[in-house]
Amino acid sequence: MKTLRKMMALVIAMVMVLAMGVTVFAADTPHTITITNTNNAISIDGKTYNAYKVFDSTHSGDAYAYYLSKTSQFYTNTDAKSVIETYFTLTELPGDSTKVSVVPKADYDAEADARAFADAMQPYLKDLAADKTGTASGETCTITLDANEPGQGYYIVTGTAKASDQNTEAGKEEITSAVIVTNEDPSPVIAPKTGIPTLNKKITGVAEGLTKIGDALLDNDGVAAVAKVGSTVSYELDSIAPDLTGYTKYTFTFGDSITAGLTYVEDSFKLKVGSGDAASITPEFAADKKSFTYTIPYATLQTYTKGDAIVLTYDCTVNDSALNYDYENNTANLTYSRNPYDDTEKDTTPDKKTYVIDLNIDVDKVAEGVSGKKLDGAEFQLYRMNGTTKEYYKWDTTNKKVTWVASGGDTFTTDTAGKLTTQVQGLDKGEYYLEETKAPTGYNALSAPVKVTISVNEANNKVTYSATTDGAAAKVDDGVVDLTAAQTSAQPVAVATIVNNAGTQLPSTGGIGTTIFYIVGAILVLGAGILLVTRRRMNAN
Repeated sequence: MKTLRKMMALVIAMVMVLAMGVTVFAADTPHTITITNTNNAISIDGKTYNAYKVFDSTHSGDAYAYYLSKTSQFYTNTDAKSVIETYFTLTELPGDSTKVSVVPKADYDAEADARAFADAMQPYLKDLAADKTGTASGETCTITLDANEPGQGYYIVTGTAKASDQNTEAGKEEITSAVIVTNEDPSPVIAPKTGIPTLNKKITGVAEGLTKIGDALLDNDGVAAVAKVGSTVSYELDSIAPDLTGYTKYTFTFGDSITAGLTYVEDSFKLKVGSGDAASITPEFAADKKSFTYTIPYATLQTYTKGDAIVLTYDCTVNDSALNYDYENNTANLTYSRNPYDDTEKDTTPDKKTYVIDLNIDVDKVAEGVSGKKLDGAEFQLYRMNGTTKEYYKWDTTNKKVTWVASGGDTFTTDTAGKLTTQVQGLDKGEYYLEETKAPTGYNALSAPVKVTISVNEANNKVTYSATTDGAAAKVDDGVVDLTAAQTSAQPVAVATIVNNAGTQLPSTGGIGTTIFYIVGAILVLGAGILLVTRRRMNAN
């Protein structure tokens, strides 16, 4: 009996994803098992919990005896009985051929074997009927057992939980919860012992070469950013080390996919766990390099501390395909195990998306004072200021990206509609200057460059562009990007209206033209000659 009491006490300390519990009830006491959840990360609302009585029990004072009825499903089910016989000795009861007594084997290790027994029993519960069930209302579930002695026994209680902030449709985002019950309380209150890995994704910065652009992020959560074609965008995936209690295998796989305008930087992947760097793991890329999986092996997960932060970082470059769409996005999720007794049971977190946007500049070249007159043949270069230094826009045709050069920038020409034949493409927000290097025929060149300021903000899943031309509001085509909508080919464009003055017309053939200037000049020359001759004669006299 002493051995049995020791075994029952140790059951209290067992923690598992499908845990075994024991409860023994005194007579004339209401028999219930209550599951109460206080973990904000999960919810049991609407979930069903099942109680399986493995052994019957009797007690007198501090003396307890456990037995198994030969009509019990745990006795008649060959697999379940085999598990019991691995850890316990079943002995016929004298004078009662309908039952067998249950006594731990001599080499039974109370801590290790109690846990192993519970683990080994779980796969067979799906073929057995629960003695009692209860459905949670809110975060509490009560299972009402038979009254008095029929309710006494050694129970396994199982159920499921769902992530409170994730997809709740049937069959999604559920994992088996763990419960513990005591062996003396007739109305135990227990808590689900489970953890659901979470996933968050954000953009942490945009770099141009080796220079980080501090104002590229459009929101505090790093959901959206602006980046020119050719810049590098840094991403971060955040999760936590899972609770491996009860698992001998565990799937923990980050998945990530990108749209056409982004390119993974393959050697940029870094993993941090807790407060330090973790061993490097090589991601597995799809053939088109547009998606990867990053799996942390079970053996590696075992070296982590439950709840430690797991942070995966990597970079993408914005490529020239981004010029064809209103935004580029990057979609991540996490696949994880949810049942230690069935390797096939896995769930995937809801997708987390981030967005990268670039934009173009165009002009509307018009004549002053002539309504609707568009001017072609004007030529511009675009530059920005880096401190006191001008940097001119130049498209790198070899590497297909935006660059900035001290001289020799690209020239943009207006067509008969007053628009640029090729827009200035792939820019981010900021201040730019359109410098007219050639005026339209018959018009004066601009005396100063035109400053174009582009601002971007994100609110309510919409990114909005605005622009000014020398302080006045400029037109923006496709200026609102809906992040909840499908990609479109409507690349945002800031349009600067630029006005040219006609030059002053000089006299032409048929008028006095330049003749007057020749006549006046000739008279002056003749007069000077006469004056010179006259003075010489006067001097001679």
